Amino acid sequence: MYNTVLYCTLPGSSQHLDKMAMDQVATLVIGDSPADHELKDMIDFFGLSDKRITVQLKNNSKHLKVEKLPCLILDGKLIYQYNAIAKFLAANSSSHTGKSDIEWNEIWQYLEYRSADVQPNIRDNAKIQSVLMEMNSILATRTFVVGFKQSLADIILYLGLYPIATSMSCESKQRYKHFSRWFDQNQYLAASSFHLEKIYFPKKDACYYECIGVLVLEKQLKDLAQLCTLRNDSK
Repeated sequence: MYNTVLYCTLPGSSQHLDKMAMDQVATLVIGDSPADHELKDMIDFFGLSDKRITVQLKNNSKHLKVEKLPCLILDGKLIYQYNAIAKFLAANSSSHTGKSDIEWNEIWQYLEYRSADVQPNIRDNAKIQSVLMEMNSILATRTFVVGFKQSLADIILYLGLYPIATSMSCESKQRYKHFSRWFDQNQYLAASSFHLEKIYFPKKDACYYECIGVLVLEKQLKDLAQLCTLRNDSK
């Protein structure tokens, strides 16, 4: 019989996070969703492969009685919800943790920010622009979103904002320069671990001239179209 632990309802304090003992074994049960596979990749990224955290696909593990996915099984306890499992994994890593309860609370807020403000609005351009503006403002005076090194908050936001960054124009990358600098730094540290292609972020001057080049090309194409129209009308 398993006991369900609803970590998602608990505060962000580190005292609510279980540290795995040397003799403990955990199982992460996942489905086919991209978010589930992010958790799988986190195990390697956080250096937890040697801590006996195994990964099983639900389709291949029908004997595991879990109500929903993803789910982490530890000593008969079931830990549900993406954010809760991600925080558990980070708490058991030697890095990407909060140095204090205050930092853990900040990290938790950014995990909730991705869930509440980023993911539901991924296809809403107006709201995405608002997210980019907000992130750009936050990162104007910070290298990372929490503390002075890459934390779980940076990883979660990098993964959540990746689809948005792929569609950013050169002009947008220049407009949200603090976000661009932060994203580029985090993809340098994490892209290969999560099997993501790196997105091109040109330097300031290169971006400026690239944008100018696009505008010039657009004008030339427009002029050519008008010329073709005039020639057709004169026939």
